[in-house]
Amino acid sequence: MNASPFMHLFSLSRWDPELFVLILSRTSGVLIAMPAFNARAVPTRIKALAAVALSALLFPLVGAHIPFRESGYDTLLLEILSEFVVGVSIGFCAYLIFAAVALGGQLAGVQAGFGIVDVINPLGVAEVPLLGNFQTQVAFLIFLATNAQYALLWTLARSYDVIRVGGGSFSDSYFAGITHLVGGMMTLGLVLASPFIVGGLVLNLVLGFLSKMMPQMNLISLGLPVMVLGGLLLTLLGLPFFSAVLARSMGGLGGTLDDLLKVMAGHGG
Repeated sequence: MNASPFMHLFSLSRWDPELFVLILSRTSGVLIAMPAFNARAVPTRIKALAAVALSALLFPLVGAHIPFRESGYDTLLLEILSEFVVGVSIGFCAYLIFAAVALGGQLAGVQAGFGIVDVINPLGVAEVPLLGNFQTQVAFLIFLATNAQYALLWTLARSYDVIRVGGGSFSDSYFAGITHLVGGMMTLGLVLASPFIVGGLVLNLVLGFLSKMMPQMNLISLGLPVMVLGGLLLTLLGLPFFSAVLARSMGGLGGTLDDLLKVMAGHGG
């Protein structure tokens, strides 16, 4: 009687502890940098359990194509570090989108008059303006709606076909690529905040013009409510623009991750 393919998949007859530790290192790196999952609100035990469970699922798939490993401690430590950096790099790509949202929310909050009200961002570890926190929540919903979380997990599984275990390459091309991604994050943050920057500039020009036309008007008591009202109006009117820009960025996450894998495998420039 033939064994079930599922029983063969989860068979532990070939147990390689070194390989499992290396898989766990890459998986842990992805989960540590993965948006939402890296928040303080997620208990450490849940993160560890998810990393172990995901590594256990990947182990028979990866181990079926890799011979039994037996290396020295110095080599093993270097490979663990390499695998961890590969995983963090994969999750970092998605995290940069949320960093751009936080940057845009910071700029928009100041322009909209919400800069004096800071709250704790549940998807991060820093305080952000109230408007930035709202935009972060919307960004997380778009992240789920575009199935970007599946793109991360698919990239993690596919990374073993592109980058052999312990074979990550971190050359000048890798650091140039990371620098390019960080620059793209800043650009995306400015794009997301652009309606508020332009709107705040126009409102300030109007208030300045009114102060010259009517010096007796108390702009100190009038300016802040006008800015807050204008910020709320821009938030409502700018939601389609905000959602479209983020959906496009998250939709292209898969291609960005593929390029990153090629660079870390030493195949890209």
